[in-house]
Amino acid sequence: MKFKGFFVVAAAASLMFAVSQNSFAGDNSPGYKLIKANGCLACHAVDQNKVGPSYKVIAETNEKLYGKDALKHIEESIEKGSKGKYKNLGISAVMPPYGYLGKQKIETISKWIMSLTK
Repeated sequence: MKFKGFFVVAAAASLMFAVSQNSFAGDNSPGYKLIKANGCLACHAVDQNKVGPSYKVIAETNEKLYGKDALKHIEESIEKGSKGKYKNLGISAVMPPYGYLGKQKIETISKWIMSLTK
């Protein structure tokens, strides 16, 4: 019985982790669709730091540092890339430039990221 109980606990823990990881999997917003389509989730997650900071950390950090100009700073990081912005989190990865996406797509992605602060 103890052995069976272990599997029940392990399965529940795995399910909780999967739910938190995929809580945005059903997000059909244009911003999230662009993030998925352009491989952004290889380095970022919505609510967990990976190679790069989570989108929630990006939104909260930029809002704290730049206030009403946060959106502009996120757009600039996507367009031109960035380096060293999240060293305090132990993240030293370089964000490559994605300017080829164009201003409209970059703005859509940035607005979606900032929506995570609400």
